Amino acid sequence: MPSIVQELSGHRDLGGLRTLLECPFKATVLREGPTQDSGSGTAWLAYLCPVHTVDLDGWPGAADHADDGTMPCGTVLDFRSREGVLQSHADLWLTPLTGVDPAAYGGVWSEILDQADRVLLARVEEAAAGEDSPLQNMLVMMAVARRAAARGDLAVAATSLGYCETLAQRL
Repeated sequence: MPSIVQELSGHRDLGGLRTLLECPFKATVLREGPTQDSGSGTAWLAYLCPVHTVDLDGWPGAADHADDGTMPCGTVLDFRSREGVLQSHADLWLTPLTGVDPAAYGGVWSEILDQADRVLLARVEEAAAGEDSPLQNMLVMMAVARRAAARGDLAVAATSLGYCETLAQRL
């Protein structure tokens, strides 16, 4: 018998595992994101505790399903294309943090990430951020994302931005 994750995802492979927020509690709700553009399963699944189920009530979920604590609150299983995952990073934290709009670069991720890196570097220098600061650590992972995007490896770029997303929560 397929699991609820398999059913809701349309039996597609996982495209990304993200930590949307830091929360010490286990999930009690599995929020099903909107349907994929292709129509085959959900775009993402988010595990949420009772507090964050209410706090994130505006999220464009198709439905909520009961969960018995299978994952920590804030865990997101992402089934979108690599470009969809990268756009999600831009929407949630990259553009708000750097002001870099992917549309201004025609969706060319190597250029988008190069510009975002320049902005982050300027912020690190302006803040005189130490070695262990979230901004400084983001630069390390942004460099990985930039190199990967330049080679056309959007999977590695998305994974690196997932780490940056977690660090951005600490800013």
